[in-house]
Amino acid sequence: MFKDYKKYLETSLKVYLFVLVIIFILKIVGLGDFQLELNNPIILKINEIFQTYKIVDLYYIITLYLYSFFITSIVCVDNSKKMGIYILFMMPVIFFAKYLDGIINNTLIVAGMDILFLFILSFIFNLKFSRMKFKKLIINFIKVILLNTIFQVISMYTRVSSYNTLDYGFIVNFILDFDYILLLIIYHKIYFYKGGVLCYLTEVGSSLQNKISLKKLLQRLQKNLQNSKEEFKNKNKEERLSIVIYTILSLIWNVLSLIIILIMAKLNNAFVECLFILTSFWLSKSSFGKPFHFDSMAICFVVSNLTYYILIRVTTPLGISIIIPILLGVGLSYVTSKFVKKTYKPLYRGMPKDLFEETILQVVDKDSDKYNICYEFYIEKKSDLSLSYKYNYTVSGIRKIKDRINDKIKRL
Repeated sequence: MFKDYKKYLETSLKVYLFVLVIIFILKIVGLGDFQLELNNPIILKINEIFQTYKIVDLYYIITLYLYSFFITSIVCVDNSKKMGIYILFMMPVIFFAKYLDGIINNTLIVAGMDILFLFILSFIFNLKFSRMKFKKLIINFIKVILLNTIFQVISMYTRVSSYNTLDYGFIVNFILDFDYILLLIIYHKIYFYKGGVLCYLTEVGSSLQNKISLKKLLQRLQKNLQNSKEEFKNKNKEERLSIVIYTILSLIWNVLSLIIILIMAKLNNAFVECLFILTSFWLSKSSFGKPFHFDSMAICFVVSNLTYYILIRVTTPLGISIIIPILLGVGLSYVTSKFVKKTYKPLYRGMPKDLFEETILQVVDKDSDKYNICYEFYIEKKSDLSLSYKYNYTVSGIRKIKDRINDKIKRL
């Protein structure tokens, strides 16, 4: 079920960034309040445990290691074990740099020193191992720092009401770190899955914008409405009446289900979190195909409400994490899509890229020659002859690869 989890992570990142921008806009116009929940019993218990067993310093060591590893790994385009060992070896130097930050106690100077130190970490590793061209290293580093800074500024602005009055103790740092570390993990995995493409966040934004832009949404609705009208006109009176009654009942049923879910969320003090789960589910539905539906509406109603009740109970408050409700909503869309039996058609030239990837990744890995050969033939429409020169196969060998992949697809 989770063999294509990378698609789940990718979709979660898209939805999260979109939702974060919406929250940022709401905050600007004074409509959104997503402050840190410092008095949450779970967070207070975590704080008590960490303070009692004197493991606060251990927590800071681990988070410092993770930050340094993820940033340096992305800049140097290296996800090997030697990167992990290198950061571990450099930890004493990293501690000394953070010690200097504490002595200086000036936000701008400290931020500049942290950026400089991260660059030195990346430069030394690149000099010893990666041997990337210096110009490329500089460009990579600037892109990573800019993206990282933009995200942190938006995240801080939406979660913190006042920078001057807030005491940045363990609880505050823990909450702010929680989403940030999850985001770094997700982005790090997607980054190397995509082959080290630093402009990926820009691609995420434009991709999601294309999917949910109002103009395209209205165009799709208009096209679907027109097709429905034409089909409706071709029906007889009895069929038309049945369609009208079914549509009205379905609408009432879905609205009723939504109302019950929201009431249930309100009673459990998770109304806004439920909205985030629902929004994430709706935004990600098209990414995984059609979600599963039971034949019986009664069973669907019970299972749907029970599922949302469980998600509402296990999700964290927005004052602790924004990304957890989103991961749950996208996860619901992802899991339900797995129960839908899909019939994959063979690859063909000129097919949409999304359909191509959804189909071929069921039988081959994305970093394999077989994937590249099929991509260049079916999507880029290159000839068998040019592919045979590029991949050192005979023309018949290229054709056999395509035939075997299509045979595997037919057996799915």
